[in-house]
Amino acid sequence: MPDRPGLVDAYVRRAVRQPPAQPHPVLLHQRGEIRLGPDRDWIPFTAEQRIQTTTTAFVWHARFKMAPLLTGVVEDAFEDGRGRLDAKIWGVFPVAHGRGPEVDRGEAQRYLAELPWCPLAFWHNPELQFEQLDESTVRVWVFDEATYVDLVFDDAGDIVAGRTRTRSRGDTVEPWEGVFSDYRDFGSIRAPARGHVAWNPPQGEFEYWRGEVTDLEFEVG
Repeated sequence: MPDRPGLVDAYVRRAVRQPPAQPHPVLLHQRGEIRLGPDRDWIPFTAEQRIQTTTTAFVWHARFKMAPLLTGVVEDAFEDGRGRLDAKIWGVFPVAHGRGPEVDRGEAQRYLAELPWCPLAFWHNPELQFEQLDESTVRVWVFDEATYVDLVFDDAGDIVAGRTRTRSRGDTVEPWEGVFSDYRDFGSIRAPARGHVAWNPPQGEFEYWRGEVTDLEFEVG
C-alpha cells in the first residue's frame, strides 16, 4: 500500500467516523443538469452511481428528459480497466458509443475526481498512488502518472476541487475541473452534496455538468 499524505488520512477519518467491517462499494443518487455545448440548453437528469472501494471502477446510469416524449439514457463507466460511454434514446436506440485509450483515461480520471463520494477507497484501493504537491494539494493517479487528478483541500480539510490537465475532450486535451461544496452527513458518510464540472480551454470556461447528491450510502449485501 503506497504512503498516503496526512491530508488524505485526516479527510477519510472525518468522512467515515465508524468504518464498516468490510470496504463496501458506495451507492449514490443524483439529480442535476447537463449540456452538450456552451450555447446549448441545460438538460435535467436523474442518476444512480455505484463506486467501488477496493478497485478503480464505477458505473453511472442516468436518465435525461430531452423533450416531453423523448427520454435519453446514458451509462458512463470504468470497469475491468476500460472506460465506456453509451447513450441511447428511450434506452433502446444507440446514439453514442465511446471506447478507446482516451475514454479509458478520462473515465479513470472521473473515478479519481469523485473519490470524495467514496472516501474509503483512499484506504482500500491499492491501485491508487499519491504525491503531496503543496500544503493544500494532493495528486492521485492510477495505472500511469499521466492518469492523474490533483485534489485541492480547504483550510478545514475538505476536498473542494479535483483538477487535471491530461483529460481528453474529443481530439484535444484540455484542462478539466470538478468543484465540490455543501458537505453533509449522509448517515454513515460525510461527503459533498453539490458539485459542478467544467472544461477550461484558452477561450474560456465551459461548465457542462452540475448536480446534487440526494442519497449516499454503503451498499451492503
